[in-house]
Amino acid sequence: MKNKKLISLVIVSVLALSMVLSACSSSTKTGGNNEPSGKETTIRFSTWYGPGDIEIWKEVIKRFEADHPTIKVKFEPLEWDTYWQKIQTQLASKAAPDVIGMHVGVVYGYAEKDQLESLNSYLETGEHKIDELPESLAAEGQWPKDDPQQYALPWHFTGGALFVNLTAFKEAGIEYPEQGWTLDEFTEAAGKLTTSTRFGFLTPSFSMNAGLMGAFGTEPTTADKLHSNYNSPEVLEYKTWLHDLIYKYKVAPNPKDVDGKVDPFIAGKVAMSLGGAWNFPVYRKIENFDWDIAPMPTRDGVSKTYAGPDMLSLPKDGKNKEAAWEFIQFAVFDDKAQEILRNTGLPMLKKDLADDTVINEIAQQKPAHIKLFLEGATTDGVGYAFTKKFFEIAKLENDADVKIMQNPNPDIKKELENLHSLVNKEFEKK
Repeated sequence: MKNKKLISLVIVSVLALSMVLSACSSSTKTGGNNEPSGKETTIRFSTWYGPGDIEIWKEVIKRFEADHPTIKVKFEPLEWDTYWQKIQTQLASKAAPDVIGMHVGVVYGYAEKDQLESLNSYLETGEHKIDELPESLAAEGQWPKDDPQQYALPWHFTGGALFVNLTAFKEAGIEYPEQGWTLDEFTEAAGKLTTSTRFGFLTPSFSMNAGLMGAFGTEPTTADKLHSNYNSPEVLEYKTWLHDLIYKYKVAPNPKDVDGKVDPFIAGKVAMSLGGAWNFPVYRKIENFDWDIAPMPTRDGVSKTYAGPDMLSLPKDGKNKEAAWEFIQFAVFDDKAQEILRNTGLPMLKKDLADDTVINEIAQQKPAHIKLFLEGATTDGVGYAFTKKFFEIAKLENDADVKIMQNPNPDIKKELENLHSLVNKEFEKK
């Protein structure tokens, strides 16, 4: 789910291993009822990327073209900011690629503009069905919520985890936390982990707030995804608690003092940090300390995990929809695609989530407690401002957090009331 650029690095040996496994394993051929026949068709595919993603998609395309010799894929990757600027222009001018990367929440706006093709009929007649995916992931591509059509399918499942420095835990005499540990226990641990050179915790920004805010029983927007919820008592209580971690308990740094060019968890500057699953390949290179992910702390027994998919859509005015649908089917459902695509994310298909062999392969590479994270993400997963105004809300909340978290004595309620008003004004805009 992303308002940030993916930063994962795909190690050559991992990709090579996946290719070997592909050759040795049985795969599901997506071929299907809509397979074009006869002359060759070329489709364009564009999405955003982070380091490593281009190599992954090139391998997926190679495997797809081997199974579909009459379809060629022209890959047009773009950086995150550039992608969203360009795709908006391309859709408006009816010149978009045949397959486009789609972000959860943002998809609702494009669906309302009638710029995306409904995938319902394709799923009804195709080889694969929507129930092969967890309901929570499939739902993120559906709009409107009261009478949903499927406008996007997930190719990649990711989310946010609580990363912990196990070496620091051991030195501080702290046991690995049990499922259900409380916010008070979390704060106490952060205090014990704080030293003259290290803080116990790094307060999160935007999407990474999801799990902890969920423990307070709230989220940034209302359930219908059409109004702000920032003026609720629960959000006020949550933001006040974060502020206290910095200024009252002194277990977290002032955000303005954090070097944005260096990951403070990798550098050993913080012992606990909320980060994306896309960090797994990067963190596996850490040599200075042992690490893992831990259960999210709870409040009144409530625990949440930030989770959501990256998706693919068909533009309404696409010229090669049948061939484009074949590519989407392959990327979403075929084993030969998914074993590659999950290298920077998580297993996504129901059958893979239930396969201990797949899960144990990840656990052996780290994080060891990946199963715990997957269970949290699939049963108690929650998005964060997954609305058609995702980008606008991200900027507004980040601006408000600067005023709240970087100030020792802010009027938090006033800042949240202002944020609430600004977000609702964005929702009112067409």
